[in-house]
Amino acid sequence: MPSSLVRKAAPVTAAGLACALAFAAAPPAAAGPAAAGPSVGVRVGVTGGAYTGSVGIVWTAARTVFGGYYCAANGTDPTPLTALVDAQEQYGLGGVRAYWDAAKKDFVVTDIHGDLADGKKKWNAYVNEKKITTGPCGTAIKDTDKVRWTLEA
Repeated sequence: MPSSLVRKAAPVTAAGLACALAFAAAPPAAAGPAAAGPSVGVRVGVTGGAYTGSVGIVWTAARTVFGGYYCAANGTDPTPLTALVDAQEQYGLGGVRAYWDAAKKDFVVTDIHGDLADGKKKWNAYVNEKKITTGPCGTAIKDTDKVRWTLEA
């Protein structure tokens, strides 16, 4: 005898499923502003250490990175650091590490693919072959930009 708790499955429409998934995938409010910026396609390269590489198009946008910090130039724009983190996730660069520097109010990249920054060398970011002058979360990038991270003295 079937239980009185057993019910027939209700039909689910595609619109209903899409709505449910949209709510399930929404980031927490602390992840950034309600209106996130654009997703852009950029090229990312890494040079200066034992590992040198260039990956295909990396799709990146303003986002939460290491330790839950929101990384966005002008509050909504993708940055060289979001491009690096997304390149790691999309292509596997062999690992990326950084820490939040409270004095600089930005991140400092310490390791890409096992190539460590130290007292003599540091990771610097370039956008379209120009070294950035603000931090890696304070520099906006746009579609078709070339982002290069270089370990240099």
